[in-house]
Amino acid sequence: MPRETLKRIDILRHELKALRYILEHYHRGKLPTEEVPSREDFQSEQGRLIYDVICGAASRGAADQAISRLELEDVDVESFLRLGGEYYHAYPALIRERAAAIRSGALKVESS
Repeated sequence: MPRETLKRIDILRHELKALRYILEHYHRGKLPTEEVPSREDFQSEQGRLIYDVICGAASRGAADQAISRLELEDVDVESFLRLGGEYYHAYPALIRERAAAIRSGALKVESS
């Protein structure tokens, strides 16, 4: 079976959707812990930074404020915060599944 290759920009795009969903639900208590991907499941540094902010913030408002101060390559932070995440419920699972596939070698990440 041939290995699938993922582009870094596509990984980032999917991670941002997962993070929007997490941001929307994490501090409301509407996201079970087992549905939240681990930090290590995020392949991009940008995704990990946003993840750290969301999970480390005391509230949604605090997370929004901290994210708004981030300067991230390839991420329009203003758009990230403006767009809702309610429709991205499948993306946290996608992030976990892809991370497992990358670790097992079933998926490769395209070199920059």
